[in-house]
Amino acid sequence: MGPKRTSRMAPTLGERLRMARKAKGWSTRTVAERLRGLASASHATIANYEKDATRPPIDVLSGLATLYERPVNWFLGDGPMLSGVRYRNLKSKVTVRDRHRFEGDAQRWLDAYRNIEQHLAEPLDAEITDFEFIEDESPGALASRVRNRLDLDDDEPVPSVTEVLEALGVRVMEIETDLAIDGLAAAMDEESVVVLNGDVSNDRARLNAAHELGHVLRGDCAERDESREEEKAAFRFASHLMLTPPMLREAFKRKSMVDLVKFKERFGISLAAMIYRANEENILSDGEVKRLWIEFNKRGWRKKEPGRVLADRATRFESLLSSAMIERNLPLEALAQISGVRVEELKRRLDLATGSEEDDWRGEEDQAPKRLRLVR
Repeated sequence: MGPKRTSRMAPTLGERLRMARKAKGWSTRTVAERLRGLASASHATIANYEKDATRPPIDVLSGLATLYERPVNWFLGDGPMLSGVRYRNLKSKVTVRDRHRFEGDAQRWLDAYRNIEQHLAEPLDAEITDFEFIEDESPGALASRVRNRLDLDDDEPVPSVTEVLEALGVRVMEIETDLAIDGLAAAMDEESVVVLNGDVSNDRARLNAAHELGHVLRGDCAERDESREEEKAAFRFASHLMLTPPMLREAFKRKSMVDLVKFKERFGISLAAMIYRANEENILSDGEVKRLWIEFNKRGWRKKEPGRVLADRATRFESLLSSAMIERNLPLEALAQISGVRVEELKRRLDLATGSEEDDWRGEEDQAPKRLRLVR
């Protein structure tokens, strides 16, 4: 039995219209104004469409699809919607409108991912299907069981967190965003999904992915109220997964910043995360932590830490696109039609995934991590 999941009925046309509008951050009045020249509908009429009180005629639906940059068929589809969303480290400055924008973009790309998978008949098959979450299990114990399942010794790093997620049957995608959102975990029908902000440093990206893995394994994406304790537990799980207690103690043995940077580069975890954890486990006193943060501020390390971490990218979607172009001779135009996103967007994703884009997504060397060893 795998991670607990949730399901819900397919969204209605009205729900899809509302979600697409919120993803743009527009009011119904703004939509009515922008719709002029494409079709005619008042803001009250648009609101009625979203309530499923009335159904838009095809010319209005086509105009709305153009505004929202989505294919008409997406609004008429019956695919699952995101539910039970759990955010990683959500800042107070992130508004409800911003969350709607991020979730809308996440939904659009996850739909594209599923569409490509279905067309190519290449579903994401879980390699681990019998991993159970034990009620009241500590985050550290859960992380230890995951590491054991991956056949990792205490002194070995996790090669790829995204591969762990995919081995558990979790669909993972990265999206570009200007919002202060690290990522989310959610359910789509009976499947678990994780969406990550691609524009963050490699060490932070790995921790974000591990954090969301914690939410998935703990079953936090069931539809219930989110709590601060869930967030703390997910962070503790991520920290223990990335760096075991023996190796954490070894990292702070001499309390040397040089040693910490070496451990960061070896285990792919940030200095900040190690310091928080060391303080929590009484390896560092409050006074020592305070002095470290002062030093961090002086050196500007709060914004950009020293040490390089290899990229741990979620690129299965892009791999499917590339394979379809080479093996099946499908042009990008055809893949855009299948996925429901524009050619330019697909091309940019492929360029970023292959390192062709000049401004690398995370600004660090994008080398492939070692493959996982799974214990059957």
